[in-house]
Amino acid sequence: MNNANLKRISVSEINREARQLFRKNFKEIIVLNIIPILMRIVGMFFLMRVYQGWLSSLGVSLSNPQEASKKLTEISQSIVNNPSEASKYSLSITPQASIIVFALGLFFFMICVGIGYSMLDKYRNQDYQIRTIADQFQVFSGRYFFAIIFLAILFNLIVETGATLYLIPGIWFFLMFSQSFYIYKDDTATQERVGIGRVFSTLGRSSNLMRGYKWTLLWLCIQLFLWEILNFITREILSIVLHPYEQTVLAVFYDKVSEAKKEAANSQAA
Repeated sequence: MNNANLKRISVSEINREARQLFRKNFKEIIVLNIIPILMRIVGMFFLMRVYQGWLSSLGVSLSNPQEASKKLTEISQSIVNNPSEASKYSLSITPQASIIVFALGLFFFMICVGIGYSMLDKYRNQDYQIRTIADQFQVFSGRYFFAIIFLAILFNLIVETGATLYLIPGIWFFLMFSQSFYIYKDDTATQERVGIGRVFSTLGRSSNLMRGYKWTLLWLCIQLFLWEILNFITREILSIVLHPYEQTVLAVFYDKVSEAKKEAANSQAA
């Protein structure tokens, strides 16, 4: 398909429609995202506790900024002079802690996928009634569970491999295959049973869908990343509004891109 025939979708257009949807259904969308919001706030709390404990083990006290800066400078100089000592100052995580972090991360991701599906339904049909609890856990049903885990593993492996080779391929792979989870949702809406081959093919179909729209998604991600920096400064308090808005933006983006591709295909066929 010639990209010149594609309908242009601007970042401002996506943000505008996402804000409209968010404002009209503010309460329902906030409650829909309550679990990931709480996980982010609690996660930040424990992260800061771990960080403070690590600094304390290094003899760094944040109560005295000048002494802390001096101590960190000494540690940095020691590592530069003797790189083999870097492991002595690194934060060690036990295997048990790593498993817990992985499990919580996967749970968080699965919840977010379910929320994204609900936001897509709401955007497509204003009469759709958001089920605040059921929609958050919808991906844990037999209809989605194993397929989404399979997709998540493949997606993560591809993106991490690209990032290992160089940062830019990792970002590019992320943009290419990011819509595979939404594509699978649309597959299940039209087919009672979706085979593993069809699940695997969502990656290729996501790549085709994103042709001509990678830069749009990239700019959206940059905007959201800048907001996340501000959110980090507020210790995740901004997540109460930011996280639901992010889910809304991504759902709106997918729907507009998929519709634009359908229009271009129909126009080309005609």
